[in-house]
Amino acid sequence: MTTLVLSVHSAPAETRSLLAYHYAQAALTLGHSISQVFFYQAGVLHGQRTVADPHGVTQAWQQLATQHGFELVLCATVVEQDYQLSPDALAAHYTLGGLTEFSSAAARADKIMQF
Repeated sequence: MTTLVLSVHSAPAETRSLLAYHYAQAALTLGHSISQVFFYQAGVLHGQRTVADPHGVTQAWQQLATQHGFELVLCATVVEQDYQLSPDALAAHYTLGGLTEFSSAAARADKIMQF
């Protein structure tokens, strides 16, 4: 089966964010694996403890990652420079990383999907 890395660039309130989550669910159901979900640009807001999330996708990502053992990585540069979020403001299961972590995961993956 295929190993995937997902890159989510949309905020939790956007439908593309929900689409990314449903894509991940479907891929896992079909037997594929996900090694990392990398949140970039407005996507880093998924990791914020208090966020406008009408779809409940932030918590859904946490549950899916725990259940299937993949990483939820927020771009540290975007978190710090664009949104000025402190590590205390981040939800459980989300870690800070950079494009190096994303590139390494992408190099090992069979496919990369961006939302």
